[in-house]
Amino acid sequence: MKLLAVVGVCAFVSLIEARVQSVGVRGTLMCGQKPLNNTVVKLWDEDSFFDPDDLLACVKTDAQGRFELQGFEDETTNIDPRLKIYTDCNDRTLFGIAPKPCQRKIKMKIPSSYINSGRTVTRWFDAGIMNMELKQRDEERKCSIFELC
Repeated sequence: MKLLAVVGVCAFVSLIEARVQSVGVRGTLMCGQKPLNNTVVKLWDEDSFFDPDDLLACVKTDAQGRFELQGFEDETTNIDPRLKIYTDCNDRTLFGIAPKPCQRKIKMKIPSSYINSGRTVTRWFDAGIMNMELKQRDEERKCSIFELC
């Protein structure tokens, strides 16, 4: 019974100590000289241990390859924002006929200095113009069609 009371008090204190934090990212995606339109871009808060990662926002780039995402989360510790880009840019098979199965998933850490207090983003991270032809060392493949925006 004492253990249950201690757990309850800890949970209550965690709720009181939690604070709303937000982050915003904008940029442009290119594939060489061509804008990457209709490309999925997601903003996540990566968590550890038993807390699952939180999707903060999901958009598709416009005809010029531009995107803008913002989101917020209520956390007791600092959020750990990540930008994830899903693309087929520069992703041909050996024969150059069709893209490889699944998409390239490129993940980038947003600097903690761009985490805002509250729900409103006042300091945006400008990712600039990114050429997705460049392969990333730790990129992965994502095959699930259910994770699109």
